[in-house]
Amino acid sequence: MSSRLNDHLTEGQLETLRDKVMAEIERIENKLATEKTHMEMANSGRDEVDSANDDIIKHAELRFTTRETLYLKKLKKTLPIFDTDEYGVCEDCGAEISFQRLMARPTSTMCIGCKEESERDELQSFHGRRSKSLGQQVNLTARV
Repeated sequence: MSSRLNDHLTEGQLETLRDKVMAEIERIENKLATEKTHMEMANSGRDEVDSANDDIIKHAELRFTTRETLYLKKLKKTLPIFDTDEYGVCEDCGAEISFQRLMARPTSTMCIGCKEESERDELQSFHGRRSKSLGQQVNLTARV
């Protein structure tokens, strides 16, 4: 009998997931390095219209870069967990996180049930938010 918490994952599956995380880290690091070079080169002297267009494009690229950077941090945080028996185990309820879910999102720390519940709670707290200073309910979905 195995004493690992994540004994639902075979060694082969864990290796596949680790390889996937490593490949994603490499892909994102290469992409970020390329984007950094591209942004530095785009700063050459141009007219105002070109500069305005470049600013719009840079803003969009920066949003995507920020998203990729956050995902890269999650991936790097996930790597050491492979060396424990906690990888693939829900941090909320202790249930197994399926191999399929981990293949889709290798940084998953919650089973699908807990993640759905967390997202519902997040949505409810967003829509029913109360103002801390006034003690009044704020309707964040109302149109002005």
